[in-house]
Amino acid sequence: MIFEYVKTSWDTYKENFMNFILASLILWIIPSIIVLTGTGIILGSVGISAFTEIYNQKIMLSRIVYFIPLIINMGVLSIFFIIAGLVYIFLLVGMFGMAAQSLRGETKFQTMFKFAKDKGLTGILSFVIIGIMSFFIFLIIVLGLEIIFSPYGTIIGMIISSLVIILFSLIFPGIVLDNLNTLKSIKISVSIVKRNYIEMLSLLLVYLALSILITLIPIVGLLIVALVVFPMLCISLVVFYKKRK
Repeated sequence: MIFEYVKTSWDTYKENFMNFILASLILWIIPSIIVLTGTGIILGSVGISAFTEIYNQKIMLSRIVYFIPLIINMGVLSIFFIIAGLVYIFLLVGMFGMAAQSLRGETKFQTMFKFAKDKGLTGILSFVIIGIMSFFIFLIIVLGLEIIFSPYGTIIGMIISSLVIILFSLIFPGIVLDNLNTLKSIKISVSIVKRNYIEMLSLLLVYLALSILITLIPIVGLLIVALVVFPMLCISLVVFYKKRK
């Protein structure tokens, strides 16, 4: 059954591969530009005019006097990272919208913007709530196990936390397919995954293994994962939601 999800995703992806590639490029490039812009502004504020100068020891030593303002400006840089993350989630909702539409036939990369516009804010709010919940879940489990099972508690806690966070895997499919609000999408995701946990875990592990293997390919590995494997994962999660809800 797991490989049926992958096969369905691959067949669907092939029918719309150019649109998924364009959408994936937008999904990754826009947040990257925001981060690079923020980094460039911060480096420029301490007298480093090009990213290549970071690797020049003489230039870096000559800028040592600016390190204190650089540390202060790291707060500003974090704002750029937050904005980039929110933009990524906003567009990711649109990617799931494309995945849902592609299962009914042809989809266009413009669909990503339509779904992002209509449901992106719900996706962002859901992500923020899930992020806060995941942080406290991680903190409680890791700190608790670190006390009990030191020095291996942290590793065990990270594994258990990851297994718990899987419960939130179907939030975006619920938002784009059934127009669920934030709390309802979280509730439905937990309910579906809880009933089909082993199947969901197996599906995610298959994609994880596939991604790891492909990244071993020199130069193009990461590109294939970003432009092919990731959209396929989105399609698989949508198919999973539709079959198991």
